[in-house]
Amino acid sequence: MLEVSLKKSLPGFNLEVAFSVNQEILAILGPSGSGKTMTLQCIAGLIKPDEGFIKLNDKVLLDSAGHINLLPQTRQVGFVFQNYALFPHLTVKDNIAYGISHLPKEEIKIKVSELLEKMHISNLGHRYPRQLSSGQQQRVALARAIAPEPEVLLLDEPFSALDSQVKERLELELLTLQNFYKGNILFVTHNLAEGYKLASKIAVYDSGRIVQCDFKNRVIASPSNRTVARLTGVRNLMRGSITEIKDLSVRVLVPELGGTLKVTMDNTAGLAPEQNVTIGIRPEFIHITDHPGDNAFPCTADRIVEGISILECFFHVNTEITPRHWVEVSLPKLHAPHVPEGHKCYVYLPPEHVAVIRE
Repeated sequence: MLEVSLKKSLPGFNLEVAFSVNQEILAILGPSGSGKTMTLQCIAGLIKPDEGFIKLNDKVLLDSAGHINLLPQTRQVGFVFQNYALFPHLTVKDNIAYGISHLPKEEIKIKVSELLEKMHISNLGHRYPRQLSSGQQQRVALARAIAPEPEVLLLDEPFSALDSQVKERLELELLTLQNFYKGNILFVTHNLAEGYKLASKIAVYDSGRIVQCDFKNRVIASPSNRTVARLTGVRNLMRGSITEIKDLSVRVLVPELGGTLKVTMDNTAGLAPEQNVTIGIRPEFIHITDHPGDNAFPCTADRIVEGISILECFFHVNTEITPRHWVEVSLPKLHAPHVPEGHKCYVYLPPEHVAVIRE
C-alpha cells in the first residue's frame, strides 16, 4: 500500500493532498497547474514537501515530523517522465540496465532480455533513443523504470506525445503490464476517457487540492461537487430544489427545465425536502423523443455539430423563468434520429443517469 499526505507552498500556489493506493492503478486527473506532476515528484523524492508523510508498504519514505526523507534512489519508486528522459548516449539495452548496474552481469543480461521481450522491443536493443519513435521510446522508458522492480510506478502523462493509434496500443500494454508488474501505478493525465479506461480509481485535482478520490465509477456517477462534475465531462448542470424523497427516488424541481425531475439513487443520505442541489447529466446519457412523459421536457433543436461518429446537439428549453436554457446532447450518428435545426421535440433525462450534487 502507498499512503501519501503532502503540503508544499510555492509563490501563488499551495499543494495539500492526501490519498492511499493499494495494489491498483490510480489516475490523477485535473487541469494544468493543479499539482499533479508535483505530487509524483514529491513521492519520487525529486521535490521535498514542506510537510508530509509517505509510506510505501512497510517503508517510510518521508516523515517531516520524524526528520525522515529518503534519497530518490533508495525509495523503490520508478518514474517515467513526460519526455521519457532516456540517456541519448546509451543504447536501449544500456538504458534499461542503468538502474540495475549493481547486479551481476549475467543477471542484468537476462533481465534486460526479458523486459525487451515483454515490451515488444526485442529488435531495438542496440539502437539509440534518437533512432526510435515516440512509442518505442516510451516502451524503453517503461522497461527502464520497472527493471529495478520498484514497488510503485509513477507515469507523468505517458501518452501525451503519441498519435492516436500508437496511444491505443500502449494503453492496452499498460493494462497488460499488470500481469507481470504487481506494484502500484499512479499516472497523470488530462484525458478522462484515458483515466477511466486504465485506472481502477481516479483522483480529481483542482488548484492543489484533491476534490474527489474514489473508484472510477463513483466519480463519474456521483461527482462530489460542480467542479468535479465539470472536470469529468458533465456539461449539463442545473440548479434545483428537492420536493420529495421516497425510498431511493428523489424528485427535484428544476426551474431551468420548467418542471420536476425524477432521480433514482443508490443512497439518499444527507438529502432533505426543500434542500437546494445541483443536478447534472452527461450529454451522451440524454435521449431525444417525440413523446411527452416523466423526465421529458419540450425543447427546440438550436444547433447541430457533426463529428466523425457523434452528433453534438444543442437544444433550448423555453420556460417562464429561463427563456433560453441550453441542453447539450451527444447522439451516436449510426442510431441518431433525424434532428434538423429548429425541430421541436423532447429531451429525456433517464433518472438512473442524473447526478444529484449536494451544495
